[in-house]
Amino acid sequence: MGTGNRAQTLDDSTLATAPGQIRLSHDKLRVLRPELYGIRGIWNTALAFFRLGWPQRTYIEEQLECGDSRAAVVISTSPLLIAAYTDELDCIAMLRFPDKFVSQYHLSKGSRLLTVNCYGNLPDYDPDLVLGPKLIQRWTGFHPVIADFLTDDGDRVDALKNQITEGEWERALAMGTEYARRYPNVARDGRPVYSATPAHV
Repeated sequence: MGTGNRAQTLDDSTLATAPGQIRLSHDKLRVLRPELYGIRGIWNTALAFFRLGWPQRTYIEEQLECGDSRAAVVISTSPLLIAAYTDELDCIAMLRFPDKFVSQYHLSKGSRLLTVNCYGNLPDYDPDLVLGPKLIQRWTGFHPVIADFLTDDGDRVDALKNQITEGEWERALAMGTEYARRYPNVARDGRPVYSATPAHV
């Protein structure tokens, strides 16, 4: 999903209904993806420059800027599981994060966070998704990232949360709770880019 301006890694042919326009905190990304920095980060950047690799940091920056912002809700704190909702597929993706984030971000069951989603269109739906009846048949999978863990721009995140309807928050919580009951401890790696990979159901 793009914004209309030329993106470096995202498909500009579609527009997010609620673009994040969120600034990436490299300090926070370094906590989740330390290999994108230091010597390995320089090496990966060089490979991407010569089109021998994929610029993941650029992609994550653009996802936060251009992606679709939606509800995400904490379902469990031990382990830390977060249900990231998409209205495009009317479902959640369950994401797992380090338990230390519970105290670091003052989380409890039901805490409201913000997911910023990008979408894909492979031949088959992501196998770990339980599609809802309000599915829009446009995409077959999505890549959620939790903005609260990737930015210091709390005011922007709060403003986007305030635009989300109470019905969407309740739907994300209900779908996440049912998913955890149906598939206990099944979750995607919540780290950016990895969270695009379906969990094994």
